[in-house]
Amino acid sequence: MEKKKNILVVGNTISALSLIKKLRDLAGEIYVTGCDANMPEYVQMVDIREDKPEELLSFALEKAIDITILLSKKAIKSDVAGLFSANGQMVFGPDSDSAKQIIDEGLTKKFLYKMRVPTSKFGVFEKLQLAADYLKTANFPLVIKTAEPESERDLFACPTVSVANIAINDLFFKAEPKVVIEEFISGHNFTHYIVTDGYKALPVGTVTTHQFSDETNGGYLTKGSGASMPDFKVTKEIEKRLMRDVVSRALTTLETCGHPYVGILGFNCVLTEDKIFVQSISPFVEDAHAAVVYNSLDENLLTLFEACAMGVFADDYEEIKTNNLASVSVTLFSRYEGKEIKGVESLDEPENLNLYGYKTRKGVIGTLSASASTISRAREKLADEIENITFDGMKFRKDLIV
Repeated sequence: MEKKKNILVVGNTISALSLIKKLRDLAGEIYVTGCDANMPEYVQMVDIREDKPEELLSFALEKAIDITILLSKKAIKSDVAGLFSANGQMVFGPDSDSAKQIIDEGLTKKFLYKMRVPTSKFGVFEKLQLAADYLKTANFPLVIKTAEPESERDLFACPTVSVANIAINDLFFKAEPKVVIEEFISGHNFTHYIVTDGYKALPVGTVTTHQFSDETNGGYLTKGSGASMPDFKVTKEIEKRLMRDVVSRALTTLETCGHPYVGILGFNCVLTEDKIFVQSISPFVEDAHAAVVYNSLDENLLTLFEACAMGVFADDYEEIKTNNLASVSVTLFSRYEGKEIKGVESLDEPENLNLYGYKTRKGVIGTLSASASTISRAREKLADEIENITFDGMKFRKDLIV
């Protein structure tokens, strides 16, 4: 019997939790960096910061880690992948040079523009006055965000100049080094995920994405309030076009620059009546999408990640195996801090909520998901699950479960 592999996951997120559940039966010991925020009992927590590559490397050597998986922007920016690779450690995730144009959304927009990939009109600013001047001639509505948005408080939907001025003042007041302003594109939002070893890419799946401020009536614009698969509006022909005209071009550009990208990429798109706009690129599966994406896969993900890390991906894989399940997820938000959460013990997977002693924190508190043979049945199952949970200030996209 083959020895099970020890895994180190760098990044304690909702996305990490969904992946860990998928890897549980394939792995020996599973270690995760960060504090214990409802991780399952079979996970061992590691008290090392994600931007400390030398300490992480020492830990990996001490614990005989077989593969390290990077799900943290801090870890990627601090070049954990580069240090691990230089010391003979298998790592699934990009080095800092290949990922810098992905993590920084200002650089991403410029990257897409240079490749002639359709993206909304944009501006990137490091000074408040220049951003304010740009607003005077901009076409509204706008999306205004930090170059590296981490939460809904880093993204604003702005229908008017007055709202936009509030947004840029708020972001620069927080001493953000860079602010991105882009035109809002109305249409069907989706994310096309691929896995790559830097040379070859295969599609993982296409997710319908949902946000709270789709109509840009002003306010925070969430990175994701829910997701569903399959996406019936994105045809196989559209996916082929994305792979040919966007994914292949992006990977070739990075490879030509000497920085082939290893890992998962999500191309966040808007489909209009006559065009596909690529608005940003995710360096791993987003939290709101993770359960839906991983539920759809029938692959041994550990073997898949190892193939990418070892450079045998092109030889071993012609497609990524998926199942026929439909999935839907909803992100739960709290308007308040410290409110009691009732009904957690009734959930099928209570660890999906990022709890602190059964009390809320303001903002995202977790994601619930369900899978079934059809989208309608998956929504019914998710509605039954959400009925178990109550707390003051609870909000979520109710239209995703009816």
